Amino acid sequence: MSTNDSHASNAEHLRYEISQLEKMREQILSDMENLRTQEANLRAFEARLRGSRPPQNGMTQAPMDSRSPVLDAEWEKFQRSRALLEAERRALNDDRMALREDRADLQRREEELKKRESWVETRERDVAAKAMLPPPKAPSQTPFEMAKNLFSLRRAS
Repeated sequence: MSTNDSHASNAEHLRYEISQLEKMREQILSDMENLRTQEANLRAFEARLRGSRPPQNGMTQAPMDSRSPVLDAEWEKFQRSRALLEAERRALNDDRMALREDRADLQRREEELKKRESWVETRERDVAAKAMLPPPKAPSQTPFEMAKNLFSLRRAS
């Protein structure tokens, strides 16, 4: 596989990952809007429940013995819904944080890929330039003789 094919493949992979992240982002935003609507509905429901029972003796809630079973059931349903909403909100926040981390990682990888591409292009130019040069001349001395001469020069100085 040539370098250009590799670059094109990596770029295509990055575009695919970015499109997937955008789809996930749109889904998360849609989920957030649904949760906001659900929360507004729950608040309205809570207000209706609270409005149906006037507070007694300055308390915010009626004594346990004067509650109706229907109201208790509705109140429990409301509390469960509220707990589910909070759990969904926490999960959504976790998803948003993960999405941010994924996006940052993707940008970091993209930068690394650009650096590698630049390095490869430089190396390819260097190799092409070296291919145009005549081969180096063979030394007339053996490596042992060259080392011996080097050490004798150091002793002399």
